[in-house]
Amino acid sequence: MTGGEPEVIVDAEELAAQEMAEAKTIAEETAAAVEEESGKWEEIEEEEEEPLPDIEPLPSEPAEGSRYPKLKKAATGRLKDAPLTGHIVPHTHWDRAWYLPFQKYRYKLVELVDDLLDLLENNPKAYPTFELDGQTVVLEDYLEVKPENAARITKLVQKGRLNIGPWYVLPDEYIVGGEALVRNLLMGHRTAQRWGGRSEVGYVPDPFGHVSQLPAILKGAGLDSFIFTRGAGPWIQEAGGIFNWYASDGKTKVLAVQQVPDYPSLMAWGFEERPLDRKDSTDVNVDTAMERMQRLMDKHEAMGWKPDVLLFGQGSDHTHPQPTLPMLIGKASQKFNGKIRFEHSSFPAYIEALKSWLGKKKVFKYQGELHSGWDRNILSGVFSARLYLKRSNDQTMRLLSDRIEQLSAISCAQGGRFRGGRLDLAWREVLRNHPHDDICGCSVDETHDDMDVRFKHAQQICAMLEDDLRLELREQMDLSHEDRDAVPVLLHNPLAKAWSGTLTIDLAVPKFRCWLDHGLPVKIELASPAGDFKVHTSGLQITPKSWDLHVHHDRVANVELPRVIGRIHVHRLPPGLSVAHILPGRGSYNMPAEPVNLGGEFGRTDWMDNGLVRVLFRADGRFDVLDHSTGRHIVGAGRLEDSEDAGDSYDWSAGGHPVPQAAGRGDKMSERVSALDSRFADAEEGNRQVYLTIENHDDWTATVRLHIAWALPARFDDITQKRSEEMEWNTIDHYITMRSGHSMVEVETWVNNTCEDHRLRLHVPTGVNCKSVFAGGAFDVIERPANWPHHADWEQPHVPTQHFSDMVMAQDKGGGVAIFCPGSNEYEAITGEDGTTLAITLLRSTGYLSRDGFASRRNRAGPVFAAPGAQCKGASWTRWGIMAYEDSWADANVHQIAETYACQVSILSALPRPQLDGEFDEVCTPGSKGKRMQSIRLVGTGPMPIISCMKPAADGNGSVVRLYNPTDETWEGRIETDLPLFNVRGCDLLENETTKPRISKSGWPAKLGPKSIGTWRFN
Repeated sequence: MTGGEPEVIVDAEELAAQEMAEAKTIAEETAAAVEEESGKWEEIEEEEEEPLPDIEPLPSEPAEGSRYPKLKKAATGRLKDAPLTGHIVPHTHWDRAWYLPFQKYRYKLVELVDDLLDLLENNPKAYPTFELDGQTVVLEDYLEVKPENAARITKLVQKGRLNIGPWYVLPDEYIVGGEALVRNLLMGHRTAQRWGGRSEVGYVPDPFGHVSQLPAILKGAGLDSFIFTRGAGPWIQEAGGIFNWYASDGKTKVLAVQQVPDYPSLMAWGFEERPLDRKDSTDVNVDTAMERMQRLMDKHEAMGWKPDVLLFGQGSDHTHPQPTLPMLIGKASQKFNGKIRFEHSSFPAYIEALKSWLGKKKVFKYQGELHSGWDRNILSGVFSARLYLKRSNDQTMRLLSDRIEQLSAISCAQGGRFRGGRLDLAWREVLRNHPHDDICGCSVDETHDDMDVRFKHAQQICAMLEDDLRLELREQMDLSHEDRDAVPVLLHNPLAKAWSGTLTIDLAVPKFRCWLDHGLPVKIELASPAGDFKVHTSGLQITPKSWDLHVHHDRVANVELPRVIGRIHVHRLPPGLSVAHILPGRGSYNMPAEPVNLGGEFGRTDWMDNGLVRVLFRADGRFDVLDHSTGRHIVGAGRLEDSEDAGDSYDWSAGGHPVPQAAGRGDKMSERVSALDSRFADAEEGNRQVYLTIENHDDWTATVRLHIAWALPARFDDITQKRSEEMEWNTIDHYITMRSGHSMVEVETWVNNTCEDHRLRLHVPTGVNCKSVFAGGAFDVIERPANWPHHADWEQPHVPTQHFSDMVMAQDKGGGVAIFCPGSNEYEAITGEDGTTLAITLLRSTGYLSRDGFASRRNRAGPVFAAPGAQCKGASWTRWGIMAYEDSWADANVHQIAETYACQVSILSALPRPQLDGEFDEVCTPGSKGKRMQSIRLVGTGPMPIISCMKPAADGNGSVVRLYNPTDETWEGRIETDLPLFNVRGCDLLENETTKPRISKSGWPAKLGPKSIGTWRFN
């Protein structure tokens, strides 16, 4: 039962466009071939069998100290040789929070683990193993309540009877991004080591699809197998349920196994109904259990399963171990005697058996993301549910990885303290928000309220770390200045290249006489100007004294100090740290080569221009963008579209469908639904008001505010399936910024939402005619169809909205248009005669966790439960930008521009903390490390890779830097640094060395192939 190997690796986008008729033909041919070849799946005929030995009833009294009785090992009698082996793996899938908040689920978790420990300890032969859902955080949750059981857990883990990890939490892969997936596996590995080690299987049972680079991430963490449920297309039938899944580099692979039909295939085995509160019940129906097993074998046959080893998951969401499992395994082995032999197993044991069966057999090859709804709901609407959570996640992760970790690495390299415990604590808070039901926004309000607290905790830890680190760094840097009134600051650029942009300053300064005249201007001087590195002030001035708290190690100074507030424009700030000083007075003013100009007729502001790009403002709230170098004219950018949302937190849906298109599997969802009531702000003159104001303007930058007030239907009526006639006013403010020397137009859009049950999007008509678009993803840029085919027979056909991270591009042979949008996650490509329009979701408002009765999904995705917080009323914001480019996105370095736009450059006070009387110790100290300290700089040929992290190594021994190359071209060059170096070693994602040390003083050569990830440790 082996399959042939395709000549080339199958591409995800090509497969997405196949018609279902072709898939059906493949399924029929495969099934016929399987039947002809082996006959293993023939209907079981009634025949005389050796009588089964009687199964002794379970004792009525549990073993001493246990809630569970001692069980007998599976009674199998004398079995014939069987061509198939069924691995039955008991497990639970533990969502930490979902339709119950975390603490309520933990209450249930403690009961489950208590029972599980008793069951395993008292039945080493009858109940040898259990899988604790592939994530170690559940043990942390349990041991916070029952720390006295740590030794019992360690003993079972060490013996391989309780399998934990490899993840810290089971995450959503799309929303959290590549670096978060790496940290998740690193944290899972390190926590599992405390209890005896992790499972070596990449078990990922339930997220809503899998990213294209997951094979590279798993392999980089030492895992070569992958067990999953969702995301495969009809090609899985040709693959026979298993395949080699290749990462985007076309080289790195893992052995992938789809669970048939899903991870809870044998949940509550033998019960007529799921025994929610009968975890100890032995009241099972053996006939029912055997009938279900026959159905499962039939499903394997129908999908063309090829291996002689089958996998059955015996458990589901929050289910307890089933003590009748040994008896049922024995009954099943007797029932199917000679056909299949069943055994109590584990995921590692199954993968080992599968590899043994495979030997040198050829295996189907697949490359690309797994995001198909062919046989499972894929639930793509989670990308836009509760978008405020996605933005908080992006902000917090950027704060932690861009700023705090890099500052920690720089300080450690200079002999500063290792703060690994505090960094771990911040990451724990962030990672505990990454399970799919949390970060996807598809849970009850209490669950997401808890997430807000965790993000705030991580931000508070980062704030304290940053204050400590700036003091440590000020001792290392040369802050000296000839003027005693000068106040030193540190400019930090976390990129591996120069950065240009605007920074906001709000810093306390000493009570020197020169700083007490509020309203006076302030200048800034670079301590070590070099090349094109320049800084210019904009409205920087002294403000009156104000009270603040300054936290020392042993006391708190509550003092009143003057402050300096304003903005500075930075041109080509080098990577790493640079010293500058602020002083009272006016500095010399340098006019940019191409200043930003505003203009218009009759005193109006109709346009702004910087010599590279022009923006023209429209009276209807839209604006046009004309790129002078490419000649591209983007007409009507920022067009606002609003439509009903009759769906839930898992999926957007149009109205007009009081029941689903089809209630059962196998029936067709005959059409792709479109919104019944789509409205455009520019077309609703009677319900729309627009005005324009200039927020600020100097030669270096200008910001114009487009204010739009728009009356929209207050809600959607589930009974009439129409939007209400009652209207509510909403406000949308676009703050459109142009900078000298920049070809990107930057926009910050604020929405004050007063309505319910609707989706608000902005449209950017690119004018580009294209069949595919390019979207940022986890360590990748993915090409996807602009128009997805609608497969009516699929469980959930493709929806036109898709995921992106940081950027999405429409491109033709001459170049394209890029939309940058950090922290937002959903786009749609809308094709028409005038080209492709990119629609970005600003807000999706719904009132349900899940529900029945709408057009874009056949059945509910969770319990029917109200979630009023998912209406997202009130203020929210989205930061986005538009840029035209020539050639390909890789040649234009669009990926680097996206990273530059998303990163967090910062300015830190280099003052010591004030004393209790408000006085400062010496301010401008002459540190030994100079006035500038380069962290990491890349020099090389080809499209530049992106720095994913620079951090202290997890074990405190040196630093780690990670780069990734999302392009199809090889990058070769050098990684340079000013930090003291002794040796450099390549390492895997768990920070284990993979190459011999290289002695280096200022940097090291590096080479990154197409679509590859590289990690190095240096001391």
